[in-house]
Amino acid sequence: MNQIAEKAGIAHGTIYFYFDSKLAVADALVNGYIRGVSEILEKSLSDSIGPEQIRTCVHNVVLYASKNSDIIRLMDIRCTLGMDSIREPDASQKLEKILVAAITRGISRGRLREYDPLLAAKMVTGIVEWVARMCLMWMKCDTSRLENTAIQMLEHALIKS
Repeated sequence: MNQIAEKAGIAHGTIYFYFDSKLAVADALVNGYIRGVSEILEKSLSDSIGPEQIRTCVHNVVLYASKNSDIIRLMDIRCTLGMDSIREPDASQKLEKILVAAITRGISRGRLREYDPLLAAKMVTGIVEWVARMCLMWMKCDTSRLENTAIQMLEHALIKS
């Protein structure tokens, strides 16, 4: 906590006004990251879902993850230790709701294949999370190849021909 307070430029005791432990700081960072991903999806999927929205979402989430690589690593460490990667259910539920609503709209408009929207949302989230993690872990690989393949798979799986 001393190092965190020092990096933040605040007195050691002040940090305890906001956080009671390092775990609470980690929770806040992870939840802030998830809220950021939710904002990206909300902007991109507010009306319809199609190939352009899929490309935009995947690209922007991977870009956001690369700018927040320390938080991705923190989430991985938490999972390795057997902890939930997200301690604030509201953050992940909002993310899920955005995707479920977009998929439901796409299905009802005949643009997307018919799937259980909740399961489809969880699978889409899993694919995009995997791509973001791999891009960070394989820093020397062609990340655009991973991103483009994920986009093609999602388009093929979701978009009704």
